[in-house]
Amino acid sequence: MVRSISALTFSTLAPTPLLDNPPNPNRLVQALRDLGYDNYASILDILDNSIDADANEIKVVASEEANDITISILDNGRGMDEETLSEALRMGSDTEREPGDLGKFGMGLVTASIAIGKRVDVMTREDGGPVLYGGFDLEDIARENRFVKFIRPATQEEEAAFPYQHGTVVRLSKTDRLKTRHVNTFTNTLKRKAGQVFRRFLKSGVFLEVNGAKVEPVDPLMLNHSETQVALETEIELEGGIVYLRAVDLPDLGSAGNRAENITADNSGFYVLRNNREIMAAQTFDFYRKHPDFAHFRAELSFDGTLDDIFSTDVRKMSITPSQSLIDRLKQATQSLITESARRARNRANVERGQIDHSVAEANIARRVQLIPKPAALIEVRSPKSRRGSHSDGDGQKQRTPHVTTIKTISGMNVLFDEGDYGEQGPFYLVKQDGRTIRVTYNREHPFWREFLEHADTPKVIAILDYIVFAMANAELLVPEQAMVVKSNVNTTLVGLLV
Repeated sequence: MVRSISALTFSTLAPTPLLDNPPNPNRLVQALRDLGYDNYASILDILDNSIDADANEIKVVASEEANDITISILDNGRGMDEETLSEALRMGSDTEREPGDLGKFGMGLVTASIAIGKRVDVMTREDGGPVLYGGFDLEDIARENRFVKFIRPATQEEEAAFPYQHGTVVRLSKTDRLKTRHVNTFTNTLKRKAGQVFRRFLKSGVFLEVNGAKVEPVDPLMLNHSETQVALETEIELEGGIVYLRAVDLPDLGSAGNRAENITADNSGFYVLRNNREIMAAQTFDFYRKHPDFAHFRAELSFDGTLDDIFSTDVRKMSITPSQSLIDRLKQATQSLITESARRARNRANVERGQIDHSVAEANIARRVQLIPKPAALIEVRSPKSRRGSHSDGDGQKQRTPHVTTIKTISGMNVLFDEGDYGEQGPFYLVKQDGRTIRVTYNREHPFWREFLEHADTPKVIAILDYIVFAMANAELLVPEQAMVVKSNVNTTLVGLLV
């Protein structure tokens, strides 16, 4: 009889010899390559090492070389001796780290590098020391199926080319994972992202350059703008440290100005900084949904490395998972500010009739009235003058054939577009027929209308929406028994697309 698994016991008291259990190097490397870094996060992670090494000059150079794109990161930091270089080239290095360092797990150089390319070359020198050359190639690891690397003194030629008295140069090549192969596009995006992620370091004097262009700090809170309103500056005390919170309401620069300054719903939310380095941008923490009403709310949440357990920072430094207690306190501190920012945005958007010009659609619909199916009140029915177009039913009675004898006259018809306030949950539009006038009223508080206003910068764009909505509104009048079904489906679809 086979004993049930629940009846089995496992002893931990008997001596059990331990055996080496090394991972399969080739498979592990391939898994680490899929850790989830994007290309830009990889470079930013390597830049963390330069800042941790107290570099005040950092340069990134990307270039095309023999059907490959190479990326080099140069800094004038402390540099490394041979032991430190050897550790840096290990997965999970044992280099000493402080709570204030940007690096956290000792994985950055290796995992960030192989997320882009197969080969990493490093040259480094401490002040007064020799130039050392080290690195690894994933093709060597795959061939040997061992974690292998190389370290040697630099040649005279390599040492002569080394740009600093002390510092480090990291070169990535065989960049098979680089998704943007156009160098200018890649470096322009990298420059913008680095300017935001390292904005506090750039403001404090660190010089960063990408392909010869200086990186300027990018402040998502726009604190230097005279019209930015600081709504809150406070500290949240937690067991083990303090979290600093600042919230702002951004200025309204008009439709074109807001787009130029990236004041959009996608960019609203919390910007989280660890040790003055941004690790997450435009996060809502589910306090609200991304919607134009909230486009002007932004906040900055900053903490130091001693609170890593509370924030659960991931190895890529691309996201955090705050504790529930912190989320609750953060929501309590900011919910009223978020609500007030949205209220002000709605007030700004509730434009008076005439600011949104619907005249193009109104005039064009009136000109083409003879081509438009008309509701019952606009149809004149004429009786047939002959037996043509009639048929007999089973009792021999003559019946008119509607599609032959019902004639639509070219009657005059007016259409007017208006705006009203019916709440976020109200329908996107209402339609009403008064005699020969069809009035379509948009709901200015509907999410789709708010989204539309963000981009409706030409009369043609407005007219296109008017045509589409008029077609749906007129269909409701033509088939009134289906009107509520049509309106409900339209509203559900529009809201669903914007959630």
